[in-house]
Amino acid sequence: MTTPKIEKDLHLPLSRVKTIMKSSPEVDAVGPEPLYVVTKVTELFVLDLAKRAFKTSKSNSLDYKHIAEIVQQDDTLDFLREIMPRKITVRQYKELMAKKAAKGDNSDESSEESCEEESEEEVSDGPSQEY
Repeated sequence: MTTPKIEKDLHLPLSRVKTIMKSSPEVDAVGPEPLYVVTKVTELFVLDLAKRAFKTSKSNSLDYKHIAEIVQQDDTLDFLREIMPRKITVRQYKELMAKKAAKGDNSDESSEESCEEESEEEVSDGPSQEY
């Protein structure tokens, strides 16, 4: 097996990736070759995700909503759906909660109130504000 390329070839810091890898209880030690490979694959994954999201954007910018849309549409990225949900406006959130309450599911009422209190300022700015 060849030795890993130099760190200059990578954009992500090896020390961070190693820390994340070692945070798993099944991992005791991380060798230099697996560390390099995981770091490189992670970079390629992020690059691919960004390129796919940029292709779907209609402007020359890449926003959270573009990436979240790709994650929601692609079944192979379902492991990211909870981490990257679609953003919704405060108005849409309140409508969603009203529908939920109409169905009789009030189990999230306390968290609902705290979210509404936090978003009062955003509501006063206008209905198109996202959070």
